[in-house]
Amino acid sequence: MDLFDALANDPALHLKMRLAPGDMQFVYNHTNLHDRTGFTDWPDPEQRRHLLRLWLSLPDDRTLPPVFDERYGSVEVGNRGGIVVEGACLVAPLLP
Repeated sequence: MDLFDALANDPALHLKMRLAPGDMQFVYNHTNLHDRTGFTDWPDPEQRRHLLRLWLSLPDDRTLPPVFDERYGSVEVGNRGGIVVEGACLVAPLLP
C-alpha cells in the first residue's frame, strides 16, 4: 500500500488540467484513479461556475462488487444511478 500511495502521489505520473467554460471531461471511474483539488467559487453569483455532472451507465459495462450498491443505489449493469446525496434536487438547469 505504501508503494501504491507513493505512485499515486508522484507528480511525474499526474495529468493536471484546468477546465475552461464549455469544456467537457469524460472520466471512467472504474478504470481511472483520479482526484481533484479543492474548489472555491466566486462570491459574486454572476461569476460562479455552472457545473453539470452526468452519470453514464453503459449497457455492457463491467460488473461491480456488491459493496458499491450502497453508494450507487444499484450495481446492476446499465442501471447505475450515480451518487445521490440526500436532500439534493436532481435537475439540470440550462442557465446558472
